[in-house]
Amino acid sequence: MAIKIHGRPLSPFMRVALLAMNEMNVQSELIVDDQHNPEYLATLNPFGKHPAVEFDGFNLYESRAIVRYIATNYEGLNLLGSTPQEKAMVDQWVEVEGHSFEPPVLKILVELFFGPKFLQKVPDVAVAEENITKLEKVLDIYDAQLAKSKYLAGDFYSMGDLVHIPMLHRFVTSSGKESLVTSRKHVNAWYENITSRPAWKKIVEQYPDL
Repeated sequence: MAIKIHGRPLSPFMRVALLAMNEMNVQSELIVDDQHNPEYLATLNPFGKHPAVEFDGFNLYESRAIVRYIATNYEGLNLLGSTPQEKAMVDQWVEVEGHSFEPPVLKILVELFFGPKFLQKVPDVAVAEENITKLEKVLDIYDAQLAKSKYLAGDFYSMGDLVHIPMLHRFVTSSGKESLVTSRKHVNAWYENITSRPAWKKIVEQYPDL
């Protein structure tokens, strides 16, 4: 029975879950549906958000939880680290992504890409600039870390890197502010490395950016 992932191809959060499945060679079927539908709310995610995943007799929502479940329960690539220290570092960078990286990136994208493209919304330049300043500080920290190791949690690819890929790729390709990434030597090298992975390229080819 194929795993069913509910979401929309454009969503970076759906792409995080799908990327984990690709990395672990887990077959899945994308179901594009309305996350506010009463049946969806009742059976898949009462908070009305994508993605949600139907495993065999087990439903799960929240992209990071989905990634951890896949990484824990399917054989293949070790995305969580091997030693207690590595596992802690992976968890640390997953938390950093959620609390420090994603918020400013998402606000910039809402103002400069999603809002104008899909809602015909005039960008709030002040909001965008405020979050660009925040992101610059975050990326300076990333650049310092990546000067010491190939990946965020060490010299191994992990969930700490994976959860960044869809949002980071969308930022570089669609925000008009890609120089925040490309101007930082180590961040840019990391970006080029992680977005060249076959598991990610498969998603981009299957669901081309709009």
